[in-house]
Amino acid sequence: MRLYVITGASRGLGAALAEALMAPGHRLICMARSQAPLASLRKHARTRGCAVDALAIDIGDAAAAVAALEATMNKLDPARFRAVSLINNAGVVEPIHTVERLLPTEIAASVAVNLTAPMALTAAFLRLTAAWPAERKILNISSGAAHKAYAGWSVYCATKAALDQFTRCLSLEQQRHANGAKVVALAPGVIDTAMQASVRRATADEFAELPRFVALKESGQLPTPQAAAESLLRYLERADFGATPVDDVRNA
Repeated sequence: MRLYVITGASRGLGAALAEALMAPGHRLICMARSQAPLASLRKHARTRGCAVDALAIDIGDAAAAVAALEATMNKLDPARFRAVSLINNAGVVEPIHTVERLLPTEIAASVAVNLTAPMALTAAFLRLTAAWPAERKILNISSGAAHKAYAGWSVYCATKAALDQFTRCLSLEQQRHANGAKVVALAPGVIDTAMQASVRRATADEFAELPRFVALKESGQLPTPQAAAESLLRYLERADFGATPVDDVRNA
């Protein structure tokens, strides 16, 4: 059996990842703030012979998210799983405006979701599975914004760059262990999700690259969450997963 832990699973890319992974022999632990979509996801999974633990939790509260994950995974029998994967997908693009307009609460909220939560959940995942015989993988959903600066996206760019560097450090540490986790921070490209809709609602004063992102939508160049999820999961199953700790699915 394979176990997948997915954050931000109630909509967009996270929901598409969960949908694609619903299969007999898979067990999912799905984390998101919204209870209703999670309940629907769990019901749908049962029709496909896939067990789902739906955890309605705001991962912006890292301590609560870790506690929920620990409570769920501690009930599982490690001997049943041949592979376990953590997919740190949840993320926010806000705040979108220039630095002088940033508020401390906005900065803290973005850092909590985009950086603190994946770091804390990764640490918990590694502790919880340290003695498991299963192959372990961690996929951190990064962004091209980790490498390219955008005026108006300072917090988003900074948190994604930090997530990439965290992944590099983690990869070095895990290489020292006999059953170390294989880890990758992977940029999925621009996807047609609610996050992109939020970007397009910004003004040109707030986000200088607005015309480019509007054009991508209007010209039909944004892949669906389902197509993006398929690309990410193909990468996750590659034999060389982890060989390149920071990568872009468009270059793979």
